[in-house]
Amino acid sequence: MFENARAFLFDFDGTLVQQRIDFAHMREVVLRIVAGYGFPVEPLRKMYVLELISHVEAELAQSDGSRGRAFAAEAQRAVTDIELEAAKGAFAFPGVPEMLRQLRERGFGVSIVTRNCRAAVERVLARNPLPYDVLLTRDDVAHIKPDPRHLLAAAQELGVSGPQTVMCGDHPMDVVVGRRIGALTVGVLPPEAVGDYFAEVHPDLVIPSVTDLLPWCPSACKTIDNPSRRPI
Repeated sequence: MFENARAFLFDFDGTLVQQRIDFAHMREVVLRIVAGYGFPVEPLRKMYVLELISHVEAELAQSDGSRGRAFAAEAQRAVTDIELEAAKGAFAFPGVPEMLRQLRERGFGVSIVTRNCRAAVERVLARNPLPYDVLLTRDDVAHIKPDPRHLLAAAQELGVSGPQTVMCGDHPMDVVVGRRIGALTVGVLPPEAVGDYFAEVHPDLVIPSVTDLLPWCPSACKTIDNPSRRPI
């Protein structure tokens, strides 16, 4: 299936690591901040939190740029604090370090592409070292997934094109954004997911655990030759 692939792009939370971020709580915290700035909250409840923050910042900035920036800074601090707290108890799923190491030994580039902040990801990786070549958090790029430019930036750093990559993640968003760059896509079923969890987005492969990826991966058709690669 992945005969022409040269690199794998991985989501972080729920795919490579188990991390309990209470997104409902995060949303409510941010919405309280929104309300404190006199902005209506009900139309925002279905938005992703990061996009919600950007939207409100832009709206506030239309009348007062400094007020928009102040809101964004406060909201981002609240999100980061929640992520950092969750990172304390995060752990890599069994077999993940070995899987990533084997992918690199087979000649594939490996990137982690996440909407998390870099500080939280690095806190997790300090206790759970994972072999990879490129890490792009939301702090490292101007456009975060589901914007395809997040994935394209990772592909560029790996020296490959979008169609030469495989995007792996536990959320339908990961499949959608992978398709946007022409990648093959792998849906990793969350533990609580039912069988049709990815039915609306049709990934190329659905697996119960990310480590079930290895049997589908022969050696890369061309080894990545990149002097900036991290050591295993």
